[in-house]
Amino acid sequence: MKSLRRLFSSPAPQPRPEPPPAFRGGLPKPEEAFVAIGDVHGCAENLARLWEKLERQAPGMPVVHVGDYVDRGENSAKVLNMLFERQRDVGDIVCLAGNHEEMFLGFLDDPTEKGERWLRYGGLQTVASFGPGTTGEAYGKHDLQRLRDAVVESLGTAQLEWLRNLPLIWSSGNLSVVHAGADPRKPLDEQPRRNLTWGHQAFGQLPRRDGLWIVHGHTVVPVPQMANGVVSIDTGAYATDRLTAAIVRPDREVEFIQATSGR
Repeated sequence: MKSLRRLFSSPAPQPRPEPPPAFRGGLPKPEEAFVAIGDVHGCAENLARLWEKLERQAPGMPVVHVGDYVDRGENSAKVLNMLFERQRDVGDIVCLAGNHEEMFLGFLDDPTEKGERWLRYGGLQTVASFGPGTTGEAYGKHDLQRLRDAVVESLGTAQLEWLRNLPLIWSSGNLSVVHAGADPRKPLDEQPRRNLTWGHQAFGQLPRRDGLWIVHGHTVVPVPQMANGVVSIDTGAYATDRLTAAIVRPDREVEFIQATSGR
């Protein structure tokens, strides 16, 4: 009889799981409107067309680039020149460091130890973008030291120093821009560099409790997103042909615009 009661009785109610904590920071509220642009990865035509669109749709706004200017796409050398010259001559953009800039500089500092890994992660396209007249036979033979020397000569001292001194964070109001993300449980000024350039496993899973919005690239998303204190704008331009910008105005939903290489 006892076994029949166990068979037909209702199971004991289980406690409902607690919902994940929600972000409670309100809408982004930068001190002034600005634009953030996702990972360029050598897509020079997309970048030029996106800048043109922004001149019409967000005139006069400062522009923050989230990093990853080199590798994978075909025109990394041109992208670096475009960014360096605009920041030097016009001064209306900020360029943050990404993990691909870190790998690129690692190759330049220690080509023997770090060159092969960087080449596998898109560095071959970057070297090729400096042109056969620059890299010569060293490109075909993967002569790492000669490749390094040729790239350094082509970059020049000023552009190399600019690359070495790219900042990791840009902040305004209740919002910060980084390349890859951050540990949501720690203030930004306590983050290890790797969290900001390579990301953190809890980023996007747990909301920040300090009300700070984070705009980032690094992780490719099918469409740009604004949710739970995070604005994601890397839409994989080198593979999808869509480079994304986020126009961020105080107390408003973020507006996304895109440019392709053809329009």
